[in-house]
Amino acid sequence: MMKFSRYIALTILVIASVACKKEKSIIPEKEMVTILTKIYLTDGIISVPSKSSLYRIDTIGYYEPILEKHGYTAEQFDSSIIFYSKKTEVLDRIYDNVIMQLTIQKDKLLQAKDTLNHETETLVNSSANLWPLKTSWNMAIDYPNNPSLGFDIPTPSLGIYTISFDAQIFPDDEAIDARHYIFFYYNNNTPTGVRENPKTFVYKKDGKKHHFTYQFVLKNKQVTHLKGWLYDTGNGNSSFKRSAKFENIMVTYTPTKEKIKETPLPLKKGKLKPLKKIKKIDER
Repeated sequence: MMKFSRYIALTILVIASVACKKEKSIIPEKEMVTILTKIYLTDGIISVPSKSSLYRIDTIGYYEPILEKHGYTAEQFDSSIIFYSKKTEVLDRIYDNVIMQLTIQKDKLLQAKDTLNHETETLVNSSANLWPLKTSWNMAIDYPNNPSLGFDIPTPSLGIYTISFDAQIFPDDEAIDARHYIFFYYNNNTPTGVRENPKTFVYKKDGKKHHFTYQFVLKNKQVTHLKGWLYDTGNGNSSFKRSAKFENIMVTYTPTKEKIKETPLPLKKGKLKPLKKIKKIDER
């Protein structure tokens, strides 16, 4: 009788062990959702897949890296596909959750794309005037506020900085060699700092309005400012007659980076093979 009881107990243990092993060969529903979502994303499928495609996935050399990352084998995945395909309610739930995850990923992509496009468009089409002072100056009146019409504009990003203005110097102006002097600047711990790509021009005292436009292409990340003077003079003192006007002063910025190419989500990684189809599993 005792031997018989031991035999029964041993039989129960064997059955339990087999059942446990069988249970372990089935990937849990939650992880199946994660794995299937990654498979579709890795393959670059953005559109909603059909329900049957969830159990028509070719297992040959396609998703092993994904399974290995989650600690499963292709055999376990195949067994799980067959197992869930025979449980309609569970399969529907898996399908719905996969679709939901794909939709979330797609929404995130669209949102990121919209944000990027908005930021890029803002930079490229920037019409904002970076000039920090008023845009019209009559030096006969305004010179106490800024005798040389100096400016100092931060340049936080690489790109093209364009400065334009109208200058009108009258014959009775007493400035010696009145000129503009514009340049990129960064501090190298010297009295004048480094002045890159300077633009200078000595005005004609003809009373005519002359338009000036300069483009400064910033490629050096050390540069911190666009600086200069629009009414720089060689006078030794400030007590001279000023008869000059500056109008329509504007500074704009345009990035020089190449247009960002749209990259389809997701990117294919490694040597993963394209998604293939196999015959529909018999659900009987």
